[in-house]
Amino acid sequence: MVFSDVFSASEIDYPSGPVPLDSPLYINRPALEELICKEILHPGCLIRIKAPKKMGKSSLLNRMIAYAKEQNYQVIYLDFQEADEEVFASLDKFLRWFCIYITKQLNLISCLDDFWDTEMGSKVSCKIYFEAYLLQQISSNPVILALNEVQRVFEHPNIAQDFLPMLRFWHEQAKQDCIWQKLRMVVVHT
Repeated sequence: MVFSDVFSASEIDYPSGPVPLDSPLYINRPALEELICKEILHPGCLIRIKAPKKMGKSSLLNRMIAYAKEQNYQVIYLDFQEADEEVFASLDKFLRWFCIYITKQLNLISCLDDFWDTEMGSKVSCKIYFEAYLLQQISSNPVILALNEVQRVFEHPNIAQDFLPMLRFWHEQAKQDCIWQKLRMVVVHT
């Protein structure tokens, strides 16, 4: 059977975004998918998926999320297209939005003001909030922080220059601090 036997050109709706998990239009990448699924099992991992537009990054991310859920991992999905432009006005505003967004996805009550200290700075306050509150509230099962459309952050160099190294630092922290091993990050961008 050939593809043309199954679908005629008039029946195909070409995707304009991520395709469903069972879509025949998804292009399987067994080696890449296997590598990502193995890596997501490593404590404190950081996975970067970079490709041009229309290459299936979000569809691949959705498959990785489905796999993580099969492993009973909690998943936090954050697409930076959802952020208002105003969120990118300053690092402090951006990181507060980031923390609150994640808190809401975890169905927790925000107590951000209890941990935020302007004298310590935004990055340190964000780290303390994760370390002393969010990661403490998470069960023993790991949590996946899936960040999609991160190129939106790149459009704001004043944010990117601090936010991206902060994520890298958190990844490095997992090598020496077991609380950070619960967090596995996936960063997707063009």
